[in-house]
Amino acid sequence: MNSVRAIGFISTMSIMLINMVQLPIFMLQRPIFYKHKAQRFYRVSSYVVAHCVVNLPQTLIEATAYTVGVYFLAGLSTRGNGGPFFQYLLLLFLVAYFGSSIFFFLSAISTIPEIGNALSGLVVSIFLLFSGFVIYPSNVPYYWKWLVQANPIHWANVLYCKLQFENNYQDPCSSFQSQLAICAQFPHMTVGKAYLKYYQLSKDAENPWLPYVVLIGSIFIANFLGLLGLKNIEFPGTSQSLPSIRSSPTISNYKEDIETEFQSVESHNEQTNSFEASQYSEQQRSGKIRDNVGVEKWIEEFRVDMERNGLGIPVEPITLLFENLSFVRYDEDMKDGTSFFSNITGYARPRNMLALMGGSKGSNSTLLKCLAGRAPSMGSLKGILQAKSWDKGPAYSRLIGYVEKLDAHQPYLSVRETLHFSAALRLSQAVSSVNRCIHVELVLDQLDLLPYSNQLVRSLRDATGKTFEIAKKITIAVELAANPSILFLEEPVSGLDSRGTSNILNILSQVSNSGRVIIASLAHPNARTLDFFDLALILTHEGQQAYFGPIGPDCSDLLDYFLSVPKVPNYSIRASPVGFVMATLGLGIKRTAKPSINFAGAYQASSLHEMNSREIFSIKSLTEDRNYIVSSSVYPAPYTLQAMMVLLRTQRFLWRNIQYTYSRLIGCIMIGLLMGSLYWKIEYTDIYGLTSRFCYIYMQVVIIGVISANNVIPQIGTDRLVYFREKRAGMYHPIFYPLSWALGEIPYFFIATLAVVGIGNGMAGIGTGSIREFLMYWTMLFVFTIGVTYFGMMITILAPVPTLAAFAVSIVTSWWVSAAGVVILLSNIRFYRWMYWSNPFQYAISMMTSISFYCNTKECVSDCSCPKLPDGSYVWDRLASLRSLSYDSIGKDMVILSAMPLLFACLASLFFVVLKHNSPPQT
Repeated sequence: MNSVRAIGFISTMSIMLINMVQLPIFMLQRPIFYKHKAQRFYRVSSYVVAHCVVNLPQTLIEATAYTVGVYFLAGLSTRGNGGPFFQYLLLLFLVAYFGSSIFFFLSAISTIPEIGNALSGLVVSIFLLFSGFVIYPSNVPYYWKWLVQANPIHWANVLYCKLQFENNYQDPCSSFQSQLAICAQFPHMTVGKAYLKYYQLSKDAENPWLPYVVLIGSIFIANFLGLLGLKNIEFPGTSQSLPSIRSSPTISNYKEDIETEFQSVESHNEQTNSFEASQYSEQQRSGKIRDNVGVEKWIEEFRVDMERNGLGIPVEPITLLFENLSFVRYDEDMKDGTSFFSNITGYARPRNMLALMGGSKGSNSTLLKCLAGRAPSMGSLKGILQAKSWDKGPAYSRLIGYVEKLDAHQPYLSVRETLHFSAALRLSQAVSSVNRCIHVELVLDQLDLLPYSNQLVRSLRDATGKTFEIAKKITIAVELAANPSILFLEEPVSGLDSRGTSNILNILSQVSNSGRVIIASLAHPNARTLDFFDLALILTHEGQQAYFGPIGPDCSDLLDYFLSVPKVPNYSIRASPVGFVMATLGLGIKRTAKPSINFAGAYQASSLHEMNSREIFSIKSLTEDRNYIVSSSVYPAPYTLQAMMVLLRTQRFLWRNIQYTYSRLIGCIMIGLLMGSLYWKIEYTDIYGLTSRFCYIYMQVVIIGVISANNVIPQIGTDRLVYFREKRAGMYHPIFYPLSWALGEIPYFFIATLAVVGIGNGMAGIGTGSIREFLMYWTMLFVFTIGVTYFGMMITILAPVPTLAAFAVSIVTSWWVSAAGVVILLSNIRFYRWMYWSNPFQYAISMMTSISFYCNTKECVSDCSCPKLPDGSYVWDRLASLRSLSYDSIGKDMVILSAMPLLFACLASLFFVVLKHNSPPQT
C-alpha cells in the first residue's frame, strides 16, 4: 500500500521535473515576443491566451503517455468501469499544465536561464516538500501549515490517495488486525479508509471537488502572474557570449583624459607648427581620435622602437598563393556533389587587402575557409595553396588569423584577459612574457579598445549604437594577438552602420600597413567599402572566376575591366560601380536572369589574366629559393600551459558568474533554512517522526541532485560557441575543456554543500551527533553533488542541443529518484533493479541514512542509549530492515559513489572529443 501511495508522489514529482525542460524554451521565445510587443502586433493578453491554448494538446499527450505507461504496470485500481484511470489521467493533466504554467511565469520574471533554473529548482522544492508525503501533517510546524494547504501538489496527492484506497481497498479491517498496524488502530473501517486515517489524509479527502478547484485556480493564478510579468518587465535578449556596449564611468573618464591629452598636444603643435595643429584639430572635431600625423604616428614609431630593441614581435611578411582551387561538397543524399567554386587562381601580398565577392550562396565564404585551411569536411578541395613554401597544416595555421562572422567570446573575461588568453596559447614559446604583454597592449591600442580593456565582455552592453562595432573589434583583436601574417575575415562589416563600417575598415587598413595580408569576404559591398581594398576576386553565379585584379580609386580599374568585356550593357554615371558590376554578373540585390556572357572565359582570355599569371610565376620563383624551419607540433603552447590557461579561464568564468555561482550558494542557504525550519527538531516519539526525519535525507538528496544536474546545462550550452571558435583556431587540445569544468566546479560545491548541511542539518538535528558524523555526512553529499553535476555535464556534451540535454536529464533523474529504494522499497522493485544498483541517489541516501541513524544495538544492555520507538523496537533496526541498510557497507558504497564522478567526467571528456556535433561546424 505504501508503494501505491508512493506512485502518486512519484508521478506528480516526475511530471513537474519533466516540465522543467520548457523553461529554456520559453526564454528563447521571449526576445521574439518583446519585438512583437514593441511593434504592437498584439496585446500581451492575446499572447498569453494563445500560449495557454496551444499548450493544451501537448500537455494532454504528455499526461496520456505517462498515465498509460505507469497505471497498468503498477497495477492501480481498475474498478468502476475505468473511472479511477480517467481521473488519474485528468489529475496528471492538471498537474502537468500547472507545472508548465509555473515555468512560463518564471520565464517571464527571470533575467537569464541561470536565474530561471535557480528559481524553478526552489519552487519545485517547495511544492514537493509541502506535498504532505515527505513529512506528516502532524509534524509540520504551525508556521508552515498554511503552505501545505495552499499547495496544489498536496491536493493532487490527496485526490490520488482517495481514488486508489477508497475504491480498491474495501475489505474490512477486522480481518487484518493482526497483520496490518493500521487495522489494529482502526478496526471498524475498511482497509482503504483506515490507511487514509492512519496517514492523516482522511480529513483533506472529505471534499473530492476541492483538489480540482485548487489545481485549476493555481493554473489561472500562474498564467495571470506570467501575464503581469510579460506586460511590466522586459529584459535584454543578448547572449552572454556575444559582447555589447555599456556606458561606464571608467570609459567616460578615460575619454576625458584622452581629450585633455589631445588638447595639450594641440597647444604644443600651435606653438611649433600651426598647419599641423589645424589639421589635427579638424580631424579631432570630425570624430577621429587618430591621424597619420599625431598619435597614430607616435604609436607606429613606438612599435618600431620596440621591435628594434627586441621587445616587440615583428610581423613576418608572407605572400599567399593559390592556383586552380576547386571545391565540391558531397551530401549524404547526393552522389555527384555540388560545386561551390572551380579553377580559382590568385595571390595576396603583404600590405594588400583582397576582397572576395560574388558567387552563389556560401561560395565566397567557402572559398575564404578553404584559403584559410578550413575546408569543410564534407567536401573535396583540389588545387595548390601555399604561403611561402608551406602547404596546409599546423605550420600554415600559425601564420593565419581567422575572424569569424559570429562574435562569440568568453563573457566573464575582460577584453585584455581575452587577448592575453589568445596570445599565450598561440604565440611562439620563444616570445617572452614581457614581449607578449607589450604586444597585447599594442593590439588594444591599434583597435581603440584601451578604454574597454578592463571591462568584462558581458558588461559591455547598452544601446549606444556601437555594440556590433566593439564586438567585431574584439574578435579582430583576439586574432591579432596571435600576430598572424595573414588575416582572414568573414564579412567584417556585416550588421554595422556607416560609421562603424568606416572605423573597422580604417583599422584593417592600418593592420595591412603593418605588413600583413588582409583577405575578407564581402556581401553586397558599396564603392566606399571597396575603396579600402587593393584587390578583388569576383566569382560568377556558378562559382567560376570572373575577375581578379586591382580595384582602383572609386573602383575605376574594376569598372574599366567589365566595360571592356564585349556585350556588357552601358554604364550609367548615376549607377554605383559595384552595383553595376554585380548586376552585370546577375548577382545584384535585385534578382535578374543569368547573364548570357561567359565572364569566366572572358577573364581567361584577357590581358589581366596574362599579367596575373606572370606575377604568380615570379612569386613562385621567389618562394622556391628559400628554406624555412617549421615546428612539427600541432599546438604552439605545451600541454601544461594549455591545461593551466583553460583551467584559469574556467575558474574566472565560475567566480565572476554571479547568477550561476552565487545563486547556487544562496539557493543552498535558502534550501537549508527551508528544510531546517520544516523539520525543526522532530523527535522519535512515533513512527511519524521517524519517517519524517528519514524523508529529510531523501528530499535533501533529491533537491540538491536535481538542481545541480540541471544548472550546469545552460552554462556549457552558452560557452560552447566560444569553444567552437577556439577549436577552429587550434588554441588547445579539446580534452582540457571538459576537464577544466570538472575541476572548476569542485571548490564551489564544497562550499555550497557545507552551507546546506550546516544550516539544514543543524536546525533539523540530523547527522550532527558528532564532528566525525557531520564530516562524513557532508563528504557524502559533496561527492554525490559533484557526481550528478558531472552527469549533467556529460549529457549536455552528449546531446547536440541544450534543450534535448535538459529533457534527458529530467527523465533520468526522475528514474533515479523513483528507484532510490525510498518511495518504492527494494523488495518491490522488479524488472528494473539494475537502475537501483547503478543509482547515485540510492548510494547517497543509504550512506547518509546509515551515518545519521546508526546505533550499535547488538551491544545494548538495559540502559542502552539507542533511540527506541513506542513499540520498543530500536530506530536503527527498524530502518535497517525496512530500507535494506548496513553500516558495514558504507566503505563499499563510498567507493562506488566516488567512482561515478570519475566515470561521468571521463565519459564527458570522451564524448567531447569523439562526437561529431562537438566538432565546430565548418559551413
